Amino acid sequence: MFEENIVGSDYQQKVEVSNIGDSEEKYPTKNKMKKSQSVKGKKQKVRKKIFQTESDGEGGASRDAPPKNYSLSSSKFNRAFDAFSSISILASVFGNGILPEIQATLAPPAAGKMEKGLRLCYVVIFFTFYSAAISGYWAFGNQVNSNVLKNLMPDSGPSLAPTWLLGLVVVFVLLQLFAIGLIYSQVAYEIMEKNSADSTQGMFSKRNLIPRLILRTLYVIFCGFMAAMLPFFGDIIAVVGALGFIPLDFILPLLLYNMALRPSKTKATFWFNIVIMVTFTGVGIIGAYSSVRKLVLDANQFKLFSNDVVG
Repeated sequence: MFEENIVGSDYQQKVEVSNIGDSEEKYPTKNKMKKSQSVKGKKQKVRKKIFQTESDGEGGASRDAPPKNYSLSSSKFNRAFDAFSSISILASVFGNGILPEIQATLAPPAAGKMEKGLRLCYVVIFFTFYSAAISGYWAFGNQVNSNVLKNLMPDSGPSLAPTWLLGLVVVFVLLQLFAIGLIYSQVAYEIMEKNSADSTQGMFSKRNLIPRLILRTLYVIFCGFMAAMLPFFGDIIAVVGALGFIPLDFILPLLLYNMALRPSKTKATFWFNIVIMVTFTGVGIIGAYSSVRKLVLDANQFKLFSNDVVG
């Protein structure tokens, strides 16, 4: 009886195997499609796991991003003040105030070179600073920091971008600051070295080289010390933009143009300059008030030599 059951079960297994073989012979394409689909599904799962592992290792998975909130302040006054503070920050991007210093060092004729340089500068500003401002607000909403790197590298949680990309950004920021610092510091260097240098001796003589090296080194150390001591990036930039860059870049050049070249009052150039001067005078006054107001409101968050950038 037991042997019969074994024989019967063997026969049943053989029949099932033969049926499977027959079905594969009858429907080879269908079975192959099922197998290929299952293999593809497994490969996709493996790739997904590998991608997730790499993303977690880089710390740049988008699922770690904070929730976006694009809502504005309910108060119309706060919205207006924030807008003018932002305009003041954007004004600091334009370095027109240093243009006379640059133009004075160019070989004549300088007009054509300056015109080409200005066009290139404005194109670069548009595609770099404004794209960063727009994409930063799109990615982080009203929680975007004035220094967007603080959003990409939060104190708590993983970074929101690959490590190599963040490192590249930091390198480019440093290169930009080196170039900007070198250009803007030339005016301070000239003022310092006018009183310390001896014009009767050569530029690289010990009498001129050693004082120049000491003064420039002390100046750079002082600037670095102040930058580390006052990490109020957005608020300070807004104040500087409203009180410094708006008058130097959008008001004084046009005023001096009208005074020096004296265009006829019947020409559109004269009135166009007047309109720009009046407009940006108002923007500068309101921007100065709003930026100082924000500085006062954020004062309770300020800590000297803090790693947390406020604003």
